[in-house]
Amino acid sequence: MSSSLRILLTEGSSTSARQTLHCLCRSHTIDVMDSAALSQCRFSNHVRKWHRCPLSSAEPVAYLRRMMQLIHQHGYDVVVATHEQAYLLARVREQLSQHVGIAVPSFEAIDRLQNKGNFARVMQELNLPQPATRCINETTPHDFREACLQQTDFPCFVKTAHGTAGRGVVAIADEREWHEWITEQTTNEASLPGQEIIVQSAAPGELSILQAVFDRGELVAWHDATGLRRGVGGAPIVRISTHREAVAGDVEKLGQALNWHGALFLEYFFDETTGQHQFIEANPRIGETVNAMLSGVNLCQHLVEISLGNRNTSSEVQSGRSGVKTHQFLTALLDQAMTTHSRRAVWKECLDRICNRAGYRDSEPEMMRWRDDPLSLIPPVAVALEMLIAPAKSHQKVQSTVANYGLNADAIERIARLSDVELSGVFN
Repeated sequence: MSSSLRILLTEGSSTSARQTLHCLCRSHTIDVMDSAALSQCRFSNHVRKWHRCPLSSAEPVAYLRRMMQLIHQHGYDVVVATHEQAYLLARVREQLSQHVGIAVPSFEAIDRLQNKGNFARVMQELNLPQPATRCINETTPHDFREACLQQTDFPCFVKTAHGTAGRGVVAIADEREWHEWITEQTTNEASLPGQEIIVQSAAPGELSILQAVFDRGELVAWHDATGLRRGVGGAPIVRISTHREAVAGDVEKLGQALNWHGALFLEYFFDETTGQHQFIEANPRIGETVNAMLSGVNLCQHLVEISLGNRNTSSEVQSGRSGVKTHQFLTALLDQAMTTHSRRAVWKECLDRICNRAGYRDSEPEMMRWRDDPLSLIPPVAVALEMLIAPAKSHQKVQSTVANYGLNADAIERIARLSDVELSGVFN
């Protein structure tokens, strides 16, 4: 393993960033760049420096210039892409790797998974399990409606090609809801979604996640877990680690086919009665990693090793043990406020956490790890007070936070169209 390194995280607002920090802080010096004046990772005893930067989705070139300035000023050994910045960094992977350790896939590979329509097509090409899926990209209201009316299987999920933290995913229960959704989308040309729509049948079983780290197509480490309780955008509030080697085998097949380099996680449904799984989405980032760390596999440390090219090629694939239960109190607070708008419900959630009741019993915290990071108490306490005062503001809170690290279709197109001239100015 590498000795202590200087590591720069690409943002500090997401739960992924907070958990990456917890997984790396004991061995390395961690700095964070973020577009928000206040973010989760700013409240940590383990962050040495916090750097304000432009928003990567809105100003990708300015963001890269700021990153390069920081790399030269502080001599970082590794940059870890904690969230959607991986898409931008993949666009400049070769140039960036001349200056700092970085593990992200090729831009061609990441585009095949970042786009949900492309992901469905990759699954079909590799004969990997997924629910019945159709892609709709007609550009007139009439053609769009006609294509949609071919859907006869309910319930189903409708997804835009690009979306973050559960945004752009609509659950359709029956034919009536489906016709209402079609009417909303086809009122006129302007009301059309403006990007490819993926319609996917509901899959049986529990929603789970498998996280993996690859070294140029070789699986290095993996971990999977099932959400026992889910909240904002489908994010797990309580999860328990599992160990499903058949799922890992399929993910390994995907990584090999794409010559994947760096972090990857896939969402899938697992049916306990049949032992079958179906993949529904892929994300080219590390995700939330504390459950994996507590289960015995530090995915973030493996990612750092891959970034430096220091992997021991003779070592076996690492994986975590099953049965480790963890929770996210902050996500639970926001979920209660968003779904109930009730101070009573928010206060009950606080009492459950204080008294270690319900899902908090026999469960480790993923983000509020106050014993070794006392400042990590500040974000959940602040959110609890805010939600007790004005629970209706929860939607605005979530939207503003996701905006700090998310990518929409416009941002994806903006990054894909960056010219070589624009990018050469960043690295020369």
